[in-house]
Amino acid sequence: MAFAAPQLRKLRARLNPRHVKSRDAEGTTLHYLEGWHVVAEANRIFGFDGWDRETAYSNCVWTKQIGARYAAAYVTRVRIVVRAGDQTITREGQGAGESNAASPGEAHALAAKAAETDATKRAFMTFGNPFGLS
Repeated sequence: MAFAAPQLRKLRARLNPRHVKSRDAEGTTLHYLEGWHVVAEANRIFGFDGWDRETAYSNCVWTKQIGARYAAAYVTRVRIVVRAGDQTITREGQGAGESNAASPGEAHALAAKAAETDATKRAFMTFGNPFGLS
């Protein structure tokens, strides 16, 4: 790889535990990084103009009205391209998102965004500890 020495140091650095969040889901505690933090880390390490994100695939896999509310679920694949010197490094991640909202549009928008965020985090995770690999 053609990452600069400062980038390599940042990519090899330990993940600060204060960035790890947790939530309970069906009796299990899940640990995760928030999407905004992953994007901020990408900007810090690669530069705001040193990487690109592309939604390669997004599909609504389920939608239903439940009483007066609307639910939706999406799966999404995101492609991350990082510029490292004269090379580009491409990684992909797949994610899922679901929502329950007051309107169909809001349900679809929330689920689609959640799936894209999940896929983005999974793609960046392959770059190492600052993105949650640890």
